[in-house]
Amino acid sequence: MKNNKRGISLIVLIVTIIVIIILAAVVVLTLSKNNPVESARKARFMEDVRSFQDELALSVSKDYVTEKENRNEKFNATDFDDMKNYIPSFTKDYDKKLYVKDDELMYLEDEVTENEKKWLEELGIGKKFIAKVPDDWKDFIASLTEDGIPIPIGFTYVEGTKETGTVIQDDKGNEFVWIPVDDVSKYTKDFSFPSCYIASESNISDDDLPAGITDETLDVEKYKGFYIGRYEAGIPEGETIPSNKVGTPVSKKDAVVWTDILYDNAKKSAEQMISNDYVQTGLLTGKAWDTTCHWIEDDVKKIATGSSLRDSRFYGNHKDSESPANVNGYGKKQIAGYSEKWKTKNIYDLAGNVWEWTNEVYSSDRFFRGGSYDSSAKGYPVSYRLRDDRRFYSDDILGMRPRLYIKTN
Repeated sequence: MKNNKRGISLIVLIVTIIVIIILAAVVVLTLSKNNPVESARKARFMEDVRSFQDELALSVSKDYVTEKENRNEKFNATDFDDMKNYIPSFTKDYDKKLYVKDDELMYLEDEVTENEKKWLEELGIGKKFIAKVPDDWKDFIASLTEDGIPIPIGFTYVEGTKETGTVIQDDKGNEFVWIPVDDVSKYTKDFSFPSCYIASESNISDDDLPAGITDETLDVEKYKGFYIGRYEAGIPEGETIPSNKVGTPVSKKDAVVWTDILYDNAKKSAEQMISNDYVQTGLLTGKAWDTTCHWIEDDVKKIATGSSLRDSRFYGNHKDSESPANVNGYGKKQIAGYSEKWKTKNIYDLAGNVWEWTNEVYSSDRFFRGGSYDSSAKGYPVSYRLRDDRRFYSDDILGMRPRLYIKTN
């Protein structure tokens, strides 16, 4: 009996040692770079993703063939059903991990494992972040850019960042640029800017806001910024020359700039440009203009020695423009977006080309800003306030630019 017990103990010991060896081997394989289980998972993962890339590329190619030069919007998709439209083999295993942005397959860093991240980067797929639209924004905001800029319902992202100037467009191709305002107290008028007279809070009335807008700071405070037209307002579609009437302006490159329009007609026209449940356009106010000036300030200082908000020679279309702004055609009225040298932070012709009506009030007069092609950039720079009786006078040096209000409730 004693010998039998010893034999059983020896067998148990041997079995235990074998189990330990097997478990150790499993641990080593698991931690090893050559782990066959993980290698197989990687192979399947990369095969799936390559297939997704190929199918997406095929969908993009077909769309190019169908739309040709009229293809204005790239594919974007974040939810499962949308992904299936472009990638038929897409499965729930990859839902939330992968999405499509501007025709490219991207991944969400917070949703993939470290190994999956490495495998995706091996395939050349970059990481991007899709910011979640806050619940109290969803009635008016369709999506956010990667750096949190709100894109209103009915608009799509075009280019740029919060730093360089985020550009959006509506379904008619009108483009607007985001002016970030992290602190609403900075959305204010700057009476230190040069003016045709000493402007101060005591002699300038509240601005003549667009119909339906009772407080111009509401969207600035809620969304941390506001949009202005990327271009000076162009004449209505189908027309060939500016005229003094109420119409629907555009904010498009190469448009004929709308001048020769009285203030009242400019105000009404700007307000009817876009008006729906989500957004409302109108002329810029004094606060919007001055805030925009301060936002472009760092950019304009880099252009040339002496370039500033008080000297637009180097980035505006004036009669005394200097390099790099003295391109062929300077000192004459040009179409919207005529020169890249007259652009700052993705905004064209804020300085020069034509003066622009604003809603800022002085007695019965209104201010216009920015200087023009026949004015001096040193005497009438981008920040300059000019007012006279031209509320009742139209001229080919005087136009406008829309401001886009995003509704808040």
